[in-house]
Amino acid sequence: MWVLLQRLRGKITQDAARNHLGFATKQKPDGPLIWIHAASLGELSAVRPFLSHLVRTYPDYCLLVTTNNPSALNVAARWPDIPAILQAAPLDLPAVLNRFLDHWNPVAFVNIETEIWPNRFAALAARDIPAIGLNARLSDTSAKRLAKLGPAIGLQHFAAIFAQSTDSADNFRALLGPDVHVEPVPNFKSMVTLPATDPILAQRFIREKTILAASTHEGEDAVLLAAFAKCAKTDPALTMIIAPRHPQRASNIAKIAVEMGLSPKSMDAPEPGNLFIVETLGQLPQLYGLAAVTCVGGSFMPDIGGHTPYEPIRANSAIITGPFTHNFATEYHALHAADGCIVTPEDTLAASLSRALIDPDHFAKNAAIALPISTEPELLFAKITANLGLSS
Repeated sequence: MWVLLQRLRGKITQDAARNHLGFATKQKPDGPLIWIHAASLGELSAVRPFLSHLVRTYPDYCLLVTTNNPSALNVAARWPDIPAILQAAPLDLPAVLNRFLDHWNPVAFVNIETEIWPNRFAALAARDIPAIGLNARLSDTSAKRLAKLGPAIGLQHFAAIFAQSTDSADNFRALLGPDVHVEPVPNFKSMVTLPATDPILAQRFIREKTILAASTHEGEDAVLLAAFAKCAKTDPALTMIIAPRHPQRASNIAKIAVEMGLSPKSMDAPEPGNLFIVETLGQLPQLYGLAAVTCVGGSFMPDIGGHTPYEPIRANSAIITGPFTHNFATEYHALHAADGCIVTPEDTLAASLSRALIDPDHFAKNAAIALPISTEPELLFAKITANLGLSS
């Protein structure tokens, strides 16, 4: 019923609907196949270097990539270094999973970040398909909730869990006991590389006057817009780019902006302006380089936990975040201690923006020192793939 409703509302395509029900819309190639699953584009992008490693190191294997959000697959299809079969993820129902696995018959499975699907893991265990968790994250709250389910979550089948922080690793150990190998590794988001900034966009925006609101969620946009409007009264040359986590919210954000007396424009609009809204998934990585200051979304609402600081760090953009950053608690603690970011509640956001714009390089340089980029990923990748039983 959920798939039918999504299809009738135009939320998913016919192919995505079939995929969600376990029906393949691509042929299985000859040779062994590795199944990689990520929730959406952000999680998938984080492990792109690892996927590239698999392609280079195991050329006889094919990659099958699934996500819950079919729109993310449209972006992944444009990654020239990752020739993969792309499908929407099957629902966590036994009949659907058996149909999916009968067709694809993967020899290994890689689960990205926090995706926990008990029936999926049970189906993998029943077929003795090796599985690992990669860049895995488990908060204290989630660990307590999952502990009530015990073995029903199915993670005991996994050969290894590679956690993105020591806190997450401790939570997985407490949840799974000694039978599953759990190891903290550098957060894969710390290995991010950004695409070159579009020179046409670079000419349109004055970097030292541009603020990027990255990966915002519903409820945050009004807060960010109000702070920007207050700053713009003092400095009319300021510009804000809002990139919502879910671009389909762009029209709602525009309505909020208009009600505040602002004049929002699409990023594709040719005319000048001082407020732009991103309407396309996958465009955000190209925008960090345009902004002297980045407000990291997901941090002004208590139930989200904040998003990655690594991308603005790589773009030498000063970071402003709200107080809710438990998804990256270790990173933001290090940044705050090094004066590499500004943590602010919404009522002081405008003042924090003004402070960051005075000397954004100060915060950017301190952030780069506090969270340096990982420089030897290939050794880590080799250790991870050793748990999948692949043949060279």
